[in-house]
Amino acid sequence: MQKRLFHGIIKNIGGVQMKIVKLNSQAFDNYVSSIDYCNYFQTTGYAFTINKFGLKEEFFGFEENGKLVGALLLLSKQVFMGFKYGYSPRGIIIDYNDENLVKNAVKELKNKLLKEHFIIFKMDPLIIHTIRDKKGNIIERNDKYEKSINILKNAGFTHKGSNLYFEGVKPRFEAELDLQKDSSTLFKNLTKQIRNKLRKATKYGLSVYKDNKMDFDKIYPLIKDKDTVPLKYYGYLYNNFKDDLEIYYAKLNTKVYVENSKYLYEKEMEINDYLTNIIQSNGYKGKNMSDVLSKKMESDKLLTTYKKYMVQATDLLKEHPDGIIVGATVTLKYKNKIFLIVEGFDKEYKNLNSTYLTKWKIIEKYANSDIKTFNMNALVGNFTKENNEYKGLNEMKFSYNAEALEYAGEFELIINNPIYSIYKGMVSKK
Repeated sequence: MQKRLFHGIIKNIGGVQMKIVKLNSQAFDNYVSSIDYCNYFQTTGYAFTINKFGLKEEFFGFEENGKLVGALLLLSKQVFMGFKYGYSPRGIIIDYNDENLVKNAVKELKNKLLKEHFIIFKMDPLIIHTIRDKKGNIIERNDKYEKSINILKNAGFTHKGSNLYFEGVKPRFEAELDLQKDSSTLFKNLTKQIRNKLRKATKYGLSVYKDNKMDFDKIYPLIKDKDTVPLKYYGYLYNNFKDDLEIYYAKLNTKVYVENSKYLYEKEMEINDYLTNIIQSNGYKGKNMSDVLSKKMESDKLLTTYKKYMVQATDLLKEHPDGIIVGATVTLKYKNKIFLIVEGFDKEYKNLNSTYLTKWKIIEKYANSDIKTFNMNALVGNFTKENNEYKGLNEMKFSYNAEALEYAGEFELIINNPIYSIYKGMVSKK
């Protein structure tokens, strides 16, 4: 009796008491809003969006002596004989460099999940490993990365990271652009190719405007081939994030499109006639004929292209005298970041580069503002052009001078080993 009391006194004086508590949505949001480094995936807004697709959401906090020191959005579903799978998008919100804190939190979490018939818990925490340039060269390395990984391993997690593509639930690589510069500097930092695309888009009569409502009839035809997520997902996202979800449309002024298509065609015709005269005059004024012939062939191709655009533009003006929507982009503001959620365009007007112009207009809008960075969503970890089917995706995002954030990847915590072994064996046979 006396010994038991003695140990209790020592624990209260010298130790820290950790417990996991259930939080209501308001308490969870209050805690998350007080943490600098969080993601919109770790919010009640995202939880109430994703629960429409068969996942149950719960909010938990980790308390030390009555004070919240961490939090967790837990998504779950039944997968096998009443047992459940648990997932925390972008991970537990906790200091991953504090070994005792992580160890105690994971212990409490595992005990709770075991009682509630979970088999496995998975997460992909916001632990940055490196920041890289477009060639994959490391610009900055997290010097506490190995420590954080070892702490999670010692707490019982298995690290499943190091994938280069889209093998995980969330991308391990993301493109992010620093917006803390004026728009003219940000424009200069774009590649020459992108600047030309933007000028061309504007010249053809493309403009970008923000809408305040989710119009499914406008958006669906433009993004249906871009994402496996059902369209109604974006409707739920809009309902839960309200004005923080922004919808941008790229609209083509068909009258301007006709005028500029005609102008480009006529201008190129003048160049083509000039080159033809040189060839017919057998290279007067010392012109290099091989160079002239090469330019003539390129001009012929341009004439064919511009004529096609001119015919298309004329037909469009008849059908859509008030203009036509050719691209749509959905973004979400969270704290000091803006995230690209989805974008798409009408393939018939691919030449207009609507998504390029829209991203630039978003960059221009938030340059040197309270929004510090523009997260352009997924990249792949293969930074070479060889054997990389996603090279176009990487090149497009790096052309805005974005950097690559490399996260740690996924971690798994087996909650019930015997049941997990049976479940894994059954799944592998399918």
